[in-house]
Amino acid sequence: MHVKKAFDYFQPDCIAVELSEDLNDSFLHAASRLPDITLIKTSSLYYLAEPCDASFEALRLALESGLPSYCIDLHVDNYPLFNEALPDPYAISILGLEKYYTAYIQSQPVKHPLDRSRELHMARRLKELSCLYERVLFIAGFHHSEAVLAALDQNSFPLDEVNGQRPFTSQKIPRDASKLPEFEKEKPKTQVTIATLTEDSCRKVMAEYGWISQAYEEWRGSSDIELDRQQLILSLYKKSSDNYTKNTGNPFLGYHLRNTMKFARNYSLQQNRLLPGLFELLSCAKGCVDHNYAYEVWELATSYPFRKNIDNLQELDLSVEDIWGHSKPIYFHLKQRQTKGLHFQRRQKDRGGKKPFSPPSPFFLCSYPPEDLQVENFGDFLKKKGTRLLSEEQAHSIPFSTSLEEGLDVKETVRHWHEKKLYVRKREKPPQAASSVVIIFDEDSPEEKDLYNEKFPWKTSWQGEHSQESDMAFYATSLQQNIIGPGISRCEYGGFMLTSPPRRLQDVWTDPDYERCKNKGEVLLRAAIDYALKPLIILVAKKPPTSKIRGIAQRYGKKIVYLPLGSLSPIMLNKIRSFHALDGHDKREIAGDYIF
Repeated sequence: MHVKKAFDYFQPDCIAVELSEDLNDSFLHAASRLPDITLIKTSSLYYLAEPCDASFEALRLALESGLPSYCIDLHVDNYPLFNEALPDPYAISILGLEKYYTAYIQSQPVKHPLDRSRELHMARRLKELSCLYERVLFIAGFHHSEAVLAALDQNSFPLDEVNGQRPFTSQKIPRDASKLPEFEKEKPKTQVTIATLTEDSCRKVMAEYGWISQAYEEWRGSSDIELDRQQLILSLYKKSSDNYTKNTGNPFLGYHLRNTMKFARNYSLQQNRLLPGLFELLSCAKGCVDHNYAYEVWELATSYPFRKNIDNLQELDLSVEDIWGHSKPIYFHLKQRQTKGLHFQRRQKDRGGKKPFSPPSPFFLCSYPPEDLQVENFGDFLKKKGTRLLSEEQAHSIPFSTSLEEGLDVKETVRHWHEKKLYVRKREKPPQAASSVVIIFDEDSPEEKDLYNEKFPWKTSWQGEHSQESDMAFYATSLQQNIIGPGISRCEYGGFMLTSPPRRLQDVWTDPDYERCKNKGEVLLRAAIDYALKPLIILVAKKPPTSKIRGIAQRYGKKIVYLPLGSLSPIMLNKIRSFHALDGHDKREIAGDYIF
């Protein structure tokens, strides 16, 4: 921003920048492609050309204005990376550039032995340019500017100090510009590659993230726009909140923004900065709202619409480590919106002429009510047991201070008797309730894939008949396998799933969302996650759920509580496992004579 202001104010005749002279043509090519991103790659260095880089912005201004521009720095390989204790650059907008620069100079930055050669080389080139042009705008970093300006007062530049260049004396320069010798340009010693970045790499490695670069481009094209980094961060959070509400359906309340901005301020002060960087912005969004909001902030902050690559340069997919070295990763554990609705999609009533009433089919299947009641009670028992187990896992013992919490922990007190302290049980936030239960008695085996030898071929979904009954999906033995009475069949569950409230469950066995499930038990567990309205799912099985299934549940904001099948009463399990199917409600009157 200050480069453009200086350019508009001084109206220079030429521009000089602190970039390697050997790569002058490559840098000019990169500047001509702005605001598109360009990467200049040598054997040991990467140069990233982007709009907010002061040197490339200066070259870009020169190209747009038809002015000559020069890269005048000495080409140096393996120059170390300095981490200086600079004041936050945002202070420039408050103090002004002059006071900020004065504070930097007073900090006495550490110099490298190569700095002397680089600074004398740039001073020599500036001396030559001053003979050609009346006003030369020199863009350099604070680290070298003071020494370069001091060296301009020299009348000669000795051979050994200018890294092998011929001696230079200002008195020998002819005042006629046409007789001035051209800059001595050596061919690059290493191969130079000009490329661009992929979209994913561009999000990760840009020195200034896309939201700020876009704002700078808008400010550059219109002098009416005010460019304030603090306001840009606020607008980023506000815009991300709109996307968060739209994509997740969760409300973004007023205190969310207030807490996030306050956290960002305190986080910055802890790191001796005035404003946070992108990593801090995302960390604050995760901590004050959730991972989904942090992802929306990242998505918006790193988007860069000016990546066009109209000249078809090679696109490189580079990591942060390739460009900047070691970095701190940040991960998003996203919670997805529940895809299953609360009710079926109902047809609109036809209020036309009267139509004949069609009686139900005589082969209408239904369950036996006493068994339904037994299953429902057992499902409620599992919900309470799973919730209690999770609550106990979250409880821990702490030394007694001011409150007895959940009561005295005798075991921990005896164990720490030598400390002469009392220990009490403390429970964390009580777990929320469960609305789905899955019981897997028998998993599919590879030989059961054969339809003719399948042990549990009957797969169906039932809806609850009243508000006190859950919807059920199950796989079981064949209806024709064990007929015990007229229209009455004894079957055996391989596994079933209960979910409440009722009247919501569709046929999970024909649902395309579960086509890639490995077995029937996984279908039931995936359906339990989708249809659960409360965050806990109780799973009773021989094996715990896989990490993949746990990850799916986590994305939907759910948690699977696993209960081993062997931890429950085998007598109760045997009662639950067998059930009877009736081919009509009229069979319920006689079913008691055949069921025992």
